[in-house]
Amino acid sequence: MDSLAPKYCVWEITLRCNMRCMHCGSSAGSARKDELSVDECLPVAADLLRLGCRQVTFIGGEVFLAKAWEQIARYMSDGGARTNIITNAYSIGDREIDRIREAGLSNVGISLDGMERNHDRIRGKKGSFKRAMEAIARLNRASIPIGIVTSLLDFNAGDLEEMHALLTGFGVKLWQIQIVTNMGKMLRNRKYLIGPSKIGAITRFIRDRRGIGGMSIYAGDDIGYFDENELYLRGEPGSLTSWGGCQAGISVIGIDSVGNVKGCESMYSDEFIEGNLREETLEEIWTKEGNFSYNRNFDVSMLVGNCAGCDKGERCRGGCHGSSYFNSGSMFESIYCNYPGRPGYGRDAADRVAIAFPAEGRARRACLPDG
Repeated sequence: MDSLAPKYCVWEITLRCNMRCMHCGSSAGSARKDELSVDECLPVAADLLRLGCRQVTFIGGEVFLAKAWEQIARYMSDGGARTNIITNAYSIGDREIDRIREAGLSNVGISLDGMERNHDRIRGKKGSFKRAMEAIARLNRASIPIGIVTSLLDFNAGDLEEMHALLTGFGVKLWQIQIVTNMGKMLRNRKYLIGPSKIGAITRFIRDRRGIGGMSIYAGDDIGYFDENELYLRGEPGSLTSWGGCQAGISVIGIDSVGNVKGCESMYSDEFIEGNLREETLEEIWTKEGNFSYNRNFDVSMLVGNCAGCDKGERCRGGCHGSSYFNSGSMFESIYCNYPGRPGYGRDAADRVAIAFPAEGRARRACLPDG
């Protein structure tokens, strides 16, 4: 247990949101009843720092709709943790710039899901793309570093080249590309999920474009794994790094707005809750025997389907457990794996898509109600 530390935390500070995105995994909209207050959050922040947290990302909902989030963020940044937020950027104005400065953020992550037509379509709000562009320009003028997070569906993946030109023109230095998972609101929009056969083109794009224009491009944990481009997807441009397995409950922790603790906020189902911060301290939850067992007690015998018997299984552990669970029905089978050496590789595209998007009943067990 001594080797385990929650070095990286994703903290959902509120579920309240000013958008109704079609791909929202948390079905954000209204705040949850009885969300944690600032006074409740500050001791949690202290525990995170004491347990070795090096980086915390505050998410929503929409972070700017949370009360006094900057106080919690400032506590973390003053404690030496690299602190940032992810925002839809719709409401960034002078007051929000002041709050960002007050929080001492290392950067501001902006969700940008394609060029104007596709971004507005996904966000369900006309003018959201223009607002994002205005926010990027405003942050640039304020000399606040920007990161971009792009979530791919079947119809916006073709925007990547144009987005690269746009973002390098803005001087953006950090871009994360991930795929949308079959959970939350996507259970009503499953026909738009990207097919596994397109993953190779995405990893090739990341490999070919990273470092161009001074931009670092990273693959999300749900993309890969171990195809010909793997070594160029995750480390700093110029370095060679490969996927090392899901870190939920090992070096990663997730906290939601009412104090539920999970190994990762991508594991958005109540069955992954390990404890609640109103009932136990963060340290008690983190160190409790039996918690986070899917990773802390992992054995290759847990792998199923196309991941069973894979020679990368001990390292990979079935890819991103959140993505695997919601897309295949098992935490230990990734249908988005692009490794040529895995069992079952070489199926035709139609067969792989059928595996990716199982029957509605199988996936719905993890669906959460609207916020």
